[in-house]
Amino acid sequence: MKWCFLLNDVPELMKLLGELAFQAIKEGDECIVVMNSKIAEFDNKKFFPRNVKFISKIDWCIKNYKKTQKEFNDLSWEEFFPTFDRKTKQKVFKFNYNNSVEIISQLYQFFDDIFYKEKPDVVINEAPANAFTQIAYKLCKKYSITYLGLMGSRFKGRIDVYDLKHAYSKYQQDFEKLSIKDISSSEKQFAKEFINNFISHKQLPSGAEDPLLYFHKVNLLKYYTKRIREIYHSRLQYLKSRKKFKQFDYESEAILRSTFQAPLNAIQRKIRYFFQKNIFDHPTQGDKYFLFPLHFQPEASTSVLATYFSDQLTTIKNIAFCLPFPYKLYVKEHPIAVGTHSGKFYKEIKKIPNVVLISPDENVEKLVKNSQGVITLISTIGMESALSGKPVYILGNVFYSYHPLCRKVNTFEELKEKIKQDLIQKPDLDNLEEKNIKFIISYYKNTIPGDIIGAGKNNDANDYKMIYRSIKEMFKTRVYVEYD
Repeated sequence: MKWCFLLNDVPELMKLLGELAFQAIKEGDECIVVMNSKIAEFDNKKFFPRNVKFISKIDWCIKNYKKTQKEFNDLSWEEFFPTFDRKTKQKVFKFNYNNSVEIISQLYQFFDDIFYKEKPDVVINEAPANAFTQIAYKLCKKYSITYLGLMGSRFKGRIDVYDLKHAYSKYQQDFEKLSIKDISSSEKQFAKEFINNFISHKQLPSGAEDPLLYFHKVNLLKYYTKRIREIYHSRLQYLKSRKKFKQFDYESEAILRSTFQAPLNAIQRKIRYFFQKNIFDHPTQGDKYFLFPLHFQPEASTSVLATYFSDQLTTIKNIAFCLPFPYKLYVKEHPIAVGTHSGKFYKEIKKIPNVVLISPDENVEKLVKNSQGVITLISTIGMESALSGKPVYILGNVFYSYHPLCRKVNTFEELKEKIKQDLIQKPDLDNLEEKNIKFIISYYKNTIPGDIIGAGKNNDANDYKMIYRSIKEMFKTRVYVEYD
């Protein structure tokens, strides 16, 4: 079996993939590592075995890129949007038509050549989150290569392995096949305890410390002093050869600018939050409302999985005016997004007559319980709501959408009609506990033991032999499905 690992600038994930490469070689497999950024290469190449084949997109382009060749197969600008969205919102890269086309052309030519020549069986990184991984994903389809995206699951100490952009294809298949009689008493007890803890937020996945608490307690000077010591060497390495690399390395250019902007952005967030504390409202007893959880941006959850709804202000306006009269829309800020939005953003939300802006520290369980339902892009609150017996209207693409109480909607007119139908005929809550147990077990059985965040810690407890064999088993038993 031949593995292709995509290298990026997430050290915890790279540590895990590096250990996976060591195990693959030990088992007699072949590995290549593909890199899209010199800074990420200088930082994270060290995690991989020295005897794997490293292939740099930048080095490849210097020697092989054909500027006049413009072949894009069935790509659209959608594949480029996540990179555009993130880097423009972070103000670390300026795009125009010409450099955007160059970025896509370079990546397309590179992956087309590498996949044709190297013929890997599987490509592994996180779920597609930017132009680099989006185009790799698209070309995997062309060459019938399996793309697997590793993500932290909702279960502590477990990893999601997606073969689609937003899910593993067997979640829904197994849910539909699974009978409650097939589930053991211990599995039922596990599912019940997980649901209770998940809904009440008594137990969070590993690494999911309360973000609001962390934001308040972190010492920015101490944090960034330590961070600069960790990363300065790779930045200096890049600067030494920047003239040679710059034309083909938009990622490192963005990382370089982000290095200097991050501390200033963090200070700005703290100042903003101090002045925005009183902008939020509280729930009013007796209100009839639907809940919309805001997403932290920029991130893949909105730019990849909810591309056409990712302008949250416009989406909120459209949702609000879809609702039956006189229902309200409660818009709850995400805890990790405190200080990232301007005052103008919040003021525009509050201008909408039936919208109430809710604080990030309001109790989610109570908000869901008292709501008529949840409308979301792909928020985890949607999964909580379905397990709580509330209808969930999903605008994006998310793994939990196969739960019986989830309604996938593609337009605001469709949203309006589905809400109307559910208000006339209440959702069927008969045997909800059985449905929830089936949902949790079908999800759990298709995750694997492991902890991505834990891979970056000194006390890394991951069993990489088990992770390797679990992924390989999933690869072998996977029934090919058309890519979404």
